[in-house]
Amino acid sequence: MTVGLTGTSVLNRHLFEGTVPYYARYRVPYPQALLSQVCEQARLANRGRLLDLGCGTGELAIRLAPRFQDVIAVDPDTEMLAAAQQKAQNQRVTNIQWLHQSAEQLTAEPNSFELITIGAAFHWMDRPIMAPRIRSWLQPQQPLVILGYTSIWSGNADWHPLVRTVLKRWLGEKRRAGSGEFNNLAAPHELVLIDAGYQLEEIKYEHPQTWTLDDLLGNLYSTSFASPAVLGEKQADFEADLRATLLDFNPSGVYEEQMTFYALLARHE
Repeated sequence: MTVGLTGTSVLNRHLFEGTVPYYARYRVPYPQALLSQVCEQARLANRGRLLDLGCGTGELAIRLAPRFQDVIAVDPDTEMLAAAQQKAQNQRVTNIQWLHQSAEQLTAEPNSFELITIGAAFHWMDRPIMAPRIRSWLQPQQPLVILGYTSIWSGNADWHPLVRTVLKRWLGEKRRAGSGEFNNLAAPHELVLIDAGYQLEEIKYEHPQTWTLDDLLGNLYSTSFASPAVLGEKQADFEADLRATLLDFNPSGVYEEQMTFYALLARHE
């Protein structure tokens, strides 16, 4: 298998500047039951190759690595990759090749991968370009798996609107995305994939999550819309406002939600 670099990087807009320490500590990991079901439905041979696009701090690449002979993990953020490499080293995972580039820059031979994963990152990519390109990289009948989960913006816990209100009070009505603004997708992932010739199936997994105020703030600081870089000099005031707002709602300082994790399995003939 040959992988390489071509073209120019998609504008990153410093999406996750300053988030890495929070990302590694406060992101909720994908439930093992969900990953196990993905591996079962992908009918892995345990000797193939995995490509993880937008790998971040290595959450998927490292946890799935034991199921593969080789893993290629790709991300345009050097700090994310450094954290991922350190995590892999700490866990003695040695079969991952880390590539500093965007997904759009990657080249690979046809039928190179038994599985391709994208964890909560497909929306940052040029999806109409990547979807057919990924098809050519996959072995026949093997899936592209796009994973994700509910967030503060899409969740329906009774305290979520309070968090959104505080975010908008300090950062404006428009959701942020690094140094720019978040643009809602013109089409859902499913439609993009169907247009590219995939057949789809979805796995959903409900996960009860309990947050302390410190954990919730750490999670927010791991995002592209409320990172320390986005908040800048407003960070201390934002944090004080959020703490006061949520403690007024629930003085216990403990907040529960039912998170929905999903895996979208896309196969081609």
